[in-house]
Amino acid sequence: MPFLYKIATININAISAVNRIQLLGDFLFHQDIDIALLQEVTTTNLTFIRNYIVHCNIGTEGRGTAILSKTGINLTDVMRLPSGRGIVAHISGTRIVNIYAPSGAEKKRIENVSSRT
Repeated sequence: MPFLYKIATININAISAVNRIQLLGDFLFHQDIDIALLQEVTTTNLTFIRNYIVHCNIGTEGRGTAILSKTGINLTDVMRLPSGRGIVAHISGTRIVNIYAPSGAEKKRIENVSSRT
């Protein structure tokens, strides 16, 4: 019988305040999430979320991805893209891939503002 895991993918929008990170930890606990795939990670302070092992990948532009797994769930072969935009791990023969691909809306907004000036 295959293992069943509860997996969540969450864009945390660069939260770094300790109380917000604690709320994230509470959410993961109350939802009984086994593996969390996070995007827009800007801090390694995620390591104090209780009962989770954190694999961070903050890239060259200060944002990145992370995979959190409950203590006891063994992730192997963790690989990181240097840009921070992706992180990969294996669990029980299954590859877990977390990609952060921004929409480009912010860049487009800045270009539109610049073209008006």
